[in-house]
Amino acid sequence: MFAFVKKVILCFIILFSFHNEYAFAQYYLYNTFDPTQIEMKFVKHSIDALPRKIFFNPLKIVNRSRKSETFTVKLTPPQGWSIIGSEQLEINLAPFDSIYIPVRVSVGEKVRGDIGYSVIASITDSKGNTLKNEYCFLKIPRQRDYKVKFINRKGYIDQRTGQSDFSISISNKGNREELFNLVFDAEPLLGVGPSKAQQFVSEIIVPPYADTTLQYNVELKDTDFKEKYFFKVNANISTIDTSINSTLWFYKIDSRYNNIIPSANKPLVVEFNVHGILQGSKKPTTSTNITGDILLKKNREVYFSIRSYSGKNFEQIYNSSRVLLGFKTHKFLIELGDVNHNYEGNINGRGLFTEINFKHAIYGLLINQNKISDDNYFGNRLTIKLKPNFSLISEYTYHKNNYYPYESQIYSLGTNVSLFKKHNIKTLFSYNNLSQSINNKNQFNEYGTQIGYSSVFKSFQNYLRIKYGSKLYNGRDRGKLEIDANTNYKKGNNQINLGYREFNSNITKIELSTITQDNASNRKLYFLEYGRHINPYIYVFSKPTFEQSKWNSLNYLYSGSIKVNSYQVYLGSRIRLNTSTTFNLQILLSKSNFDKIPIPDTIVLHDRLKFNYQYLTLNLRSKRWGLITAYTLGPKSQFEQQNYLFSGRQTRNIRVMPYYESFIYKNIIYLSGNISYSQDIISNSSYLNVTGLVYFYLKNDWRLNFLTVYSLQKRSDSKDVVQSYKTIYFEMGVRKEFNFQQPRVKYHNISLIFFKDYNGNSVQEPNEPGIKNVLVNFSKTEVDNAIEIPSEINSLELLSNNLGIVSVENIPNGLYTLSYNPIGKEAGTYTKALDNLNININKNGPIYIPFVEKNKVFGKIILNRSKLSGIGKIDVSNIRITSTDSKGKTYSTLTNKNGEFIIFAPVTDEYSVNINNIFYENFDLRQNNFKVHFNGYKQFEVNFVFDEKIRRINFSPSTQDAQLANILQVRRTNLRGTVKDESSLSPIRARVNLINTKTNTVLTSMYSSSQSGDYNISFMADDSYLLEVLADGYWYHSENLNLNQVTTFLNVTKDILLKPIAIGSKIELNIKFEINKTDLAPEAVAELNRLIKLLKDNGNIKVEVQGHSDDLEALNNPQISEERAKRVARYLIENGFSNIQIRGFGNTVPISSNDTEQGREANRRVEIEVVSK
Repeated sequence: MFAFVKKVILCFIILFSFHNEYAFAQYYLYNTFDPTQIEMKFVKHSIDALPRKIFFNPLKIVNRSRKSETFTVKLTPPQGWSIIGSEQLEINLAPFDSIYIPVRVSVGEKVRGDIGYSVIASITDSKGNTLKNEYCFLKIPRQRDYKVKFINRKGYIDQRTGQSDFSISISNKGNREELFNLVFDAEPLLGVGPSKAQQFVSEIIVPPYADTTLQYNVELKDTDFKEKYFFKVNANISTIDTSINSTLWFYKIDSRYNNIIPSANKPLVVEFNVHGILQGSKKPTTSTNITGDILLKKNREVYFSIRSYSGKNFEQIYNSSRVLLGFKTHKFLIELGDVNHNYEGNINGRGLFTEINFKHAIYGLLINQNKISDDNYFGNRLTIKLKPNFSLISEYTYHKNNYYPYESQIYSLGTNVSLFKKHNIKTLFSYNNLSQSINNKNQFNEYGTQIGYSSVFKSFQNYLRIKYGSKLYNGRDRGKLEIDANTNYKKGNNQINLGYREFNSNITKIELSTITQDNASNRKLYFLEYGRHINPYIYVFSKPTFEQSKWNSLNYLYSGSIKVNSYQVYLGSRIRLNTSTTFNLQILLSKSNFDKIPIPDTIVLHDRLKFNYQYLTLNLRSKRWGLITAYTLGPKSQFEQQNYLFSGRQTRNIRVMPYYESFIYKNIIYLSGNISYSQDIISNSSYLNVTGLVYFYLKNDWRLNFLTVYSLQKRSDSKDVVQSYKTIYFEMGVRKEFNFQQPRVKYHNISLIFFKDYNGNSVQEPNEPGIKNVLVNFSKTEVDNAIEIPSEINSLELLSNNLGIVSVENIPNGLYTLSYNPIGKEAGTYTKALDNLNININKNGPIYIPFVEKNKVFGKIILNRSKLSGIGKIDVSNIRITSTDSKGKTYSTLTNKNGEFIIFAPVTDEYSVNINNIFYENFDLRQNNFKVHFNGYKQFEVNFVFDEKIRRINFSPSTQDAQLANILQVRRTNLRGTVKDESSLSPIRARVNLINTKTNTVLTSMYSSSQSGDYNISFMADDSYLLEVLADGYWYHSENLNLNQVTTFLNVTKDILLKPIAIGSKIELNIKFEINKTDLAPEAVAELNRLIKLLKDNGNIKVEVQGHSDDLEALNNPQISEERAKRVARYLIENGFSNIQIRGFGNTVPISSNDTEQGREANRRVEIEVVSK
């Protein structure tokens, strides 16, 4: 048994051995390459990066195998990124060895934010098989940088189509797309966008690093709308975190302007009317009105008016007519005829009025008579202005009536005082000596008083007015006492008004020298009003009020006084529906009672002693039409309350009054119509009145008018029978205004015609069309304030029509400045042949203004340099090129930094284009003048070629020559040029200094010629010189002279253009800053000392110190530019000039490229700009 087991175990061992050999053989049969055990990993798995920045992340590679490995490492960045160094490396790595590969990657410029990027490192074998990949993930933070700009906030509506447009520029410099929501709200008359709706909403997505320009149309729905000439669109552009609001304005400007001369200033106006036409047997009546105003020179004028009515005889016509003749100068006025002025106790009558103006006083005299009422009147007044804020008024009047009869003399004294510009007090105290037989008394002493006060103190406005006249006072306030006092407080959208009003009237009736009746009434009112503006369109208010009324009863059975107390509340609102329409609602609620009645106590009227009434008004007003409605419930007026007391009659009525006033056909037919309808619901009676007035405005200032009035009255009698009464009234008239030329001013009709001048002869030919949409502005050049001219035009803006015509009627003669510019695309390639014009308007007729097609003359300055040249770099900028046509008109321009120029010149037969050889010492100009004939071409190229002169070179002595070894070589420089005004290029007399920057001393100094601006300085050559140019009224100029002279003699030309010290002008200081530094070098201190002297010489100016930095500084130290400005400002203040403001611009305004160190050095600067003088 044991032997058997041994055999089995032996067989199993043999089989197992065979199995392993077979498996081992299979492995090497199908796996002939031992796997490479290479590990690769970035030190940082994830990195935050920024655009245009470099990041560093080493790559670690480890060989875990027992043999050396050779492989290729390849780095793959995202598109637009770059690997600094080699993107592919061949590496041989020993067993169990490792290596770090530095990986530097420059992030692309236009990468998107909030997106994961990856740099891929891959290992490949010699056959190109990829063995392993490793990723370095990068996250770009989101950067938001966008700008929204309204390209045009002001537009003009086309006269024919009624359309305009506006444009919006959106720039997204951020690294993510931005969603912009656009909302445009227009006025009701405007439509915006494709749908022409009042509100237009849109969305737009702007990709990163992109910009777009959006254009939207605006249309005026009613092109005949004449009541408004400018319309607005409220624009709102919002993103997820920002909202931008702006208002766009669109102007509707006509091509024609009729300057309306007031009829009161015309030499003659005649009007004739016929009244009561078609009145059956009743004959119509007539009236004639003749007026005129003759404007004489030196502000003198004669005016007259005659108004007469038809009558049976001359006396009747004379008594009903009104005649006035007046003459006025600057200091004197006299009127004859029916004169009436605001004097105490004055009457309507015929006589004389005169007024004389002295230096500090005004004296007036009035004498008139009324034969109908048998009145005679005399009055005079003296106003003395003692101080600018204090006047004294004295007045005496005499009035005699022969019919009643009586004599009245009134003595008045008053003041007008203004205190602290916040308080104003007016007083007038009168004493009246009245001689009249009344109730067996012949003499009366009466009094009158007027007091007025107003003031403004912070948020309070105060007002007080008192008028008093005694019972028999013969002035305007006879038998009256009026008090009106209120205080108004406003703060924000709230206002409170506290007030008190009282009106007492005691008018006596005198018959046969006896007072027969006193009509006395009294009304007192106490109120407190609170109002609030909910928004710019809605205003609401409430006003609790206590009213106390007292009057004499008109009932013949019960004579005596009636007194009513009313407790009231006013509630109301005012709503502005649009710019021309308002809605007003007001409700009055009153709880009243009779406090005193003339009825005996034996008559019980308890049910009538207390009563209520309500009053509702609703008004809708627009420029052309309106609606007024009112509803009354309960006794409101004194008559209604008395009627209720004695008869118990209630009140309930309604009133509706619509109206319309506007031109219904162009500016020719004008309609004024209104309807008045009222109904008493209690008595079932109504009243209807329809009025229509039509004016026809015809040519040459003729006008026809027709008036029609229709009335209908209905009432019910005691038997409920309706009775109606109706009337119709007609009236017509004709009016003519004569526009004779006045001695003081002449009015003319002119037309401006803008056209395309094809042949350049400044005359419009039949084939030369007009140019529409030319914006024209008239402005009066000579304005003499001492001469009064009715309807004077100081400024006027018009827009040419489809024919290119602008018309002005009745423009006063004189000298005007005419500025005009095309605002549409109709002008095309044509531009103004003339700049702003000064025209003398002294006759009627057209004025032709041509637009010419300007052709392009372009070219450049070419310098052919010598191979042996020692001059160095030559500045070819700011060289003037002049083009002159055959008529002597010149057009010029300056070359840019590359020597290139462009001149746009009008079409004509030929041009002479020339240049002055400003390089004459060193260059020969091949040709300085070219004749240009366009011959149908639109462009012509002209190049000016300068050939450098061949110069001899004097070599320095050889050091090997023993005889010359001790001879010192001397190099001399000749510096010359011109000093001119940068704006006008006129020569300037200026001091030219040559300064040694090492010692800060002036080596030589001279003045440039005042005639030519030339200067010439000779000096020993060195590399530490500074050129300084000073002139009164100009910024100084300083620059380092880096001549690098190698020749014995060197001639240098430097033309200097000085900037005038004016608002907006600036100078760049000759100061150099180190990177991220604000320190001032010794050379900078010298520069600032020169600046301080100039600023102190012009002490009335205010400057802004502007600091700048380069791109690299702005990234790491954004405040460095402002710190540089502060450092310079501090030095200026410490040395006596403090009229300064500071501003840092960062790297936003470079003057040179930031790609090189030289460019960045130029951008690290400080500038000075004048902001006010």
